[in-house]
Amino acid sequence: MASSAPSSSPSASLDFGRCFAFVTDDPDWVKKILIGGVFFLLSLVLVGIFFVSGYWARFVRGVAAGQPRPMPEWDDLGGIFNDGLRLVALGFACFVGLFAVVLLIACPIGLVFGGLASVSHSGDAREALQALGGIGGFLIYGVFILLSFAMSLVLPAAAARVALKSDLAAGFDYRAIFAFIRLNIGNYLLSLVVMILAHFLSQFGAIVCCVGYFPAAFWAYLTLGYAIGETVRLNPASIG
Repeated sequence: MASSAPSSSPSASLDFGRCFAFVTDDPDWVKKILIGGVFFLLSLVLVGIFFVSGYWARFVRGVAAGQPRPMPEWDDLGGIFNDGLRLVALGFACFVGLFAVVLLIACPIGLVFGGLASVSHSGDAREALQALGGIGGFLIYGVFILLSFAMSLVLPAAAARVALKSDLAAGFDYRAIFAFIRLNIGNYLLSLVVMILAHFLSQFGAIVCCVGYFPAAFWAYLTLGYAIGETVRLNPASIG
């Protein structure tokens, strides 16, 4: 299939409207989105997440390559599943790492304040220690929220590198990931705005029909893929 030559200009701006309208360029878009919605529904029992992630990876590669119809067919489920394994592994590793960091902070605080409170003979001191422990718990929750937010900002870039290079290790090359974000900061931030707005719009699928939410959510997932893929296409050297 013919593809357009990618531009190497880092100043080229992402077409915001195209990030939402690209889907209708494919004559089979309804079928593809509906199938994706089924797999998105199956993600509730984990099975579907591998296929949704693998499809997203192939879609990002198609957009980055400049294919006029980047939405792949659902005719290679085995290959799509294998592509999805890497992205699921990336997400799992990131969330495990996040919880490990929080636990490393929470456990010592809990042991110190809990231990002191248990051996304290003064009721006032025990109450003070318990209050300090509660404040510590609140601060730990704040750290968790901040780290989760930071991870949500970086994860799309890491996922794009894994998808484009078909290599799980590419998602942990933090120097290359932050370089990609820095070199495309305007388009990357716009991609995150696209993701948030598409997620908001997908909620109307739940209003119209509960089942309709899943195809809409799958479409929202693809809008992020389109925005990230276009960011790479406009500045291919930045992916590293």
